[in-house]
Amino acid sequence: MLHSSPQVHLPDIVARLAASLGGHLQVQARVSGHRLLVRIDGDPLPEPDPLLERLTPTLEAIAAAYGQRWVEIFAFPATEGIPEWHRQWEGQVQLNPEGPLYRAKQGDVEAIHYLLNYLLRKEGIQARVHLNRKLGLLQINLQAVESPDPAWAKDFMRRILARLELPFLHQLRLSGQKLGSFLPTWSQEFDLKQTSFWQAPPVRARVPWVEDPAGLDPDSEKDSEKDTEPQPTDAPRPDRKAEPEPLSEPVEGLGSTPQTHTDPPPPSPLD
Repeated sequence: MLHSSPQVHLPDIVARLAASLGGHLQVQARVSGHRLLVRIDGDPLPEPDPLLERLTPTLEAIAAAYGQRWVEIFAFPATEGIPEWHRQWEGQVQLNPEGPLYRAKQGDVEAIHYLLNYLLRKEGIQARVHLNRKLGLLQINLQAVESPDPAWAKDFMRRILARLELPFLHQLRLSGQKLGSFLPTWSQEFDLKQTSFWQAPPVRARVPWVEDPAGLDPDSEKDSEKDTEPQPTDAPRPDRKAEPEPLSEPVEGLGSTPQTHTDPPPPSPLD
């Protein structure tokens, strides 16, 4: 199921939150990346944990309706510009048992192949996948007009495998190749039992999904904006260049201006 842009529904989201909080608190909200940022102003402010418990049914309804499963709440005393407290809420993702993401997490090689190619389609990269469950060996060959960067490819697979959590895997054989070439340009082999594989590099290349669990959900793939004070606003489109960036928190991709495609987009892995 594809959710429409949460920016369009911010008035309804704010109304739902305000109804749950009561009349003495003012509520503002906006979307930043995959997060819904909520600002609450009031005097006195409620205690954070009881308030979050009271808001949970409303947040779950918002997540189901608009796909906003990651919420940050900032509580500001009246007339003050510094929040008194801050809380995060994350809704549970219900996977479709018939969807490719669920099947990929079960080790279905066709679902893994579909998922990788779905995520890499905007980068112009094609993935070939071979899985030997008996040996615990996953072989991934990435092909593009220019052979993908090895460090980028390793970081890409590290985050994919961290999400899929395939306990039977022991080894990853990764290679990069130019389209039309007979042999790979490079190849690497990784022991997945070694903790060094799972460590994030100090500088890593951007991969075509964001830094949160929704990254494998193309339903959540939209445009981004920089963090500012919460308020309903449209967002510029994000930088999707495959260039190295610092390890500091990336700008997550959501917004109100979806990218257009000449061909119809592929079906969502979660449908």
